[in-house]
Amino acid sequence: MRKRKKNKNSSVFLDEVNNVDLSVEDDIAKGVDIVNKNKEELERQRNSRINRFERNANGQMIERPKIRYKISSSTILIICAFIILIVWLLYNYGPIFGININNNANVPIDSNRIELVTKDSDIYGMYDEQLYVYSNNTITLYNNKCEVTWTYNFSESFSPNIYVEGKYMLVTNNSTGRIYLFESQNEILNKKIDGIIKNSFIDKYGNIAIEYANESGYNNIISVYDKKGNNKYDTYLSQENIISLKMLDDAKKLFFAEAISNSSNIGVRIRMIDISKNEGEQIKEIITLDNHFMYKFIVEGKNIYALLDDSIVQIDINSGSMNTLKEFDTTQMLFVALNSDYYTFLERDISQDKYVIQNVNYSGQTVSSTYIDSVPKDMISSEYINYYIYQDYIHILNKWGVDLGIRQTNFTPKKSIIFNNNKSLALIYTNKIYIINL
Repeated sequence: MRKRKKNKNSSVFLDEVNNVDLSVEDDIAKGVDIVNKNKEELERQRNSRINRFERNANGQMIERPKIRYKISSSTILIICAFIILIVWLLYNYGPIFGININNNANVPIDSNRIELVTKDSDIYGMYDEQLYVYSNNTITLYNNKCEVTWTYNFSESFSPNIYVEGKYMLVTNNSTGRIYLFESQNEILNKKIDGIIKNSFIDKYGNIAIEYANESGYNNIISVYDKKGNNKYDTYLSQENIISLKMLDDAKKLFFAEAISNSSNIGVRIRMIDISKNEGEQIKEIITLDNHFMYKFIVEGKNIYALLDDSIVQIDINSGSMNTLKEFDTTQMLFVALNSDYYTFLERDISQDKYVIQNVNYSGQTVSSTYIDSVPKDMISSEYINYYIYQDYIHILNKWGVDLGIRQTNFTPKKSIIFNNNKSLALIYTNKIYIINL
């Protein structure tokens, strides 16, 4: 056999053949991959077409209904109501916790004022969460924007005593025995008491307790009326003058503090009237405190909390036992006030060489404690917020010690009134009233 002649370029040729073979293999692999992908796509489309249909009860193939996500109208209403609630809470209670969507902190004090020439005989206070001013036989009500919302003119000229509880206002002419009762800015009662009124009190239901002396010779009678003027009951007391009185259980119970005096001392006595008991057991003496004076007391559950001249005390209604919550030295205690859930005080801390503000609930737990460097000229306390008034500014803190900021003022007002659910403070001067809003 004849040998094949070697080709000097055979190695190059083999390399090209190998390269061609590899290229063909790559093309085949890509082709297989494309075929597989097409097959998968066809399978997916086939499944999609199959899933579009279903058999009905008669065995016929029908197109499946498309799934649509719907939100019911009730769900939309619930969401809207929730959003409205959140906005309402932020608007009404946010400023109490330092969340202010109104940005009132940057409002100049001069831009929110009432031009009014005030007299020493004028009376100021809060009624229905607004500021009232009694002047020249007229009551005028202002909101926190200094707008007049209500006025009432009395036909007779007199120096009234005004008592407010929530939406009720009681105005009395003590010399003539005439009383006026307003509910939500509407006069609902105009009544004449047969006697000279000494004191008047009102509760959140509009019940009225009148302490008076009548023409028959009884010097100290308490008559209780409902808001329509119907007499509920009368109680005849001794000669001591009532300092303060609280009505509970729709006026079925009365708690009152009397100033008592004898040849040796001056003190205070707390008694209770309970008309649900038998006639001879309706009046009960709870406690007598000799050589003390009482500024204020509140009733919470089974206890009375009283601010005395040298302490804050807790008195058990049933047993009459007393527990001292806070003793204070008048040289160190600067301000003190009772609120419904806590008491607050400002005193000098000698060890720190500063002044401390403490808010303490009646169980003895300290709610907040804040140190300040200087003494304010006045303090106005409320349920949630305390205002500390200095010469040319007001420092605002809530009961939890959160600093709500400082507002600049011109000078110290002669009187200050909290209203608008603790969020507004009226600064009363001789010819102007400025209103600060949180």
